[in-house]
Amino acid sequence: MITIFTSIYNRAYIIKNLYDSLLRQSCYDFEWLIVDDGSTDNVASLVNQWIENTWQFKIRFCQQENRGKHVAVNYGVKQAEYGAFFIVDSDDYLEDDAIETIIRYWRRICEDEKFAGISGLRRNKGGEVVGGMPAFEEYMDALNTERGKYGLDGDKAEIYKTELLKKYPFPEYEGERFLTEAVVWDRLAYEGYQIRWLNKSLVVCDYLADGLTARGDQLFIDNPERWAHHIRTDACYRAIGTDEYLKKSYYFYESECTRFTNDEIKELLNLKTAQIKIIAEQYKTFMERIFHICGGKRIAIYGYGRWGKRFKRCLEHLQIRTDYVIDKKYEDIHEVPAYSIRMEPPKADVVFIALSAGAEDAAGVVRKGMPETKVVLCKDIVPVFW
Repeated sequence: MITIFTSIYNRAYIIKNLYDSLLRQSCYDFEWLIVDDGSTDNVASLVNQWIENTWQFKIRFCQQENRGKHVAVNYGVKQAEYGAFFIVDSDDYLEDDAIETIIRYWRRICEDEKFAGISGLRRNKGGEVVGGMPAFEEYMDALNTERGKYGLDGDKAEIYKTELLKKYPFPEYEGERFLTEAVVWDRLAYEGYQIRWLNKSLVVCDYLADGLTARGDQLFIDNPERWAHHIRTDACYRAIGTDEYLKKSYYFYESECTRFTNDEIKELLNLKTAQIKIIAEQYKTFMERIFHICGGKRIAIYGYGRWGKRFKRCLEHLQIRTDYVIDKKYEDIHEVPAYSIRMEPPKADVVFIALSAGAEDAAGVVRKGMPETKVVLCKDIVPVFW
C-alpha cells in the first residue's frame, strides 16, 4: 500500500485534476494524505466533500499554519499509514496506471535494505519527458547523486520508504518556507541508499506561475538559511570541487551580503577566512566596475534569463535602475519593461549582454540595431566565481 502525499496552498482551483486522476487509477491500493499549508481559499470544503463521497480510496485531510512544503512533508511522514511515501504536487496528476506500476516494482525492492525507494519519470501535457529520456530501457539501480550518468536530469517522480523519511527529515528553519528536496535525497545517497529508476512516466506535471518551480532562484534568495544548508550538504554529499563550492558560495554572498555580515556568511557556509576574503574582494571589485560603467546612464539588459535576472539584482544593490530588457520572450516579462530587438527599443546608453553563450553574436545584433549604444558583454566583466 502507498501513501500519496500532497501539500496544498490555495490550490482549490486546480487540485481536482489530481483527484480525478486518482479516481481513474487501475489499482486503488493507496491512501491520499493531504496537508493544507495554511490555505485561505475554499480547498478545505472541497476536500471534505471528496472525503464524504469517495469510496474507492481513503482520503485524509490535515492542516498546519503556513510553514512551507517541506515542513508539511515532515508532518505527513509522521501521519502516513503505509510504507511507500509518494509526494505528488497539487498541480500535477497521475498516469492512469501509476499506482499499479509502483506496486509492481515496489514489491521487488521493499524488503531490500540497500534501496531507499523507486522513481518514475515526469512528463508535461504534451508528452515530453522532463529532463530528457533515460539512457536505459526498463530500469536502472543508482544513487540519486549518480543520476546524470544515466540521462536522469530534471524532476522525477520519487517514492521513498516512509521509515527512511522518518529517520532523515527535512531540516526546519523558523521563518523560512522553502528547501530543495535534494538536501534529503542526496543525504540518502550519501548513506548508500539506491533508487530503482524506471523508464516510465508516472506523473504529468504542469509548472504553474504560482508554483515553486516558477519562482526559480528567488526561492533560495528568500530562504537564505535553508539555501546555505543546501550548499553545505551539496559539498558534503556530492563531494563537489573547491572551485564549484566557491562559485555557489559567491552567488550566496552576492545575493545575501546586504542581509548578513561577512562573518555570518562565513559561518553559514563553513568557509575559511581566506575564502570569504577572496569572495568579498571579488564582489567589491565587480560592483565598483558596474557602477563606473553605469553611473548616470540609461541601462538595458539583453537576455532576461538567469544571468539577466542576476545582473539586474546586482544593479538594484547599487540602486541603479534597469530601464528595460531585450528578450525573445518579451511578452512573458512583467516585472520590468521588455522589448524584442526587432521592435526598435527605446534609446539606452549601455546595453549589457547577459549571456554566457552566443554573447558575441548578440552584441553584433545590438550594435547594428542601436549603433550609438555602448555594448558590454557581461561574461567579460563578471568575477571568476560568477
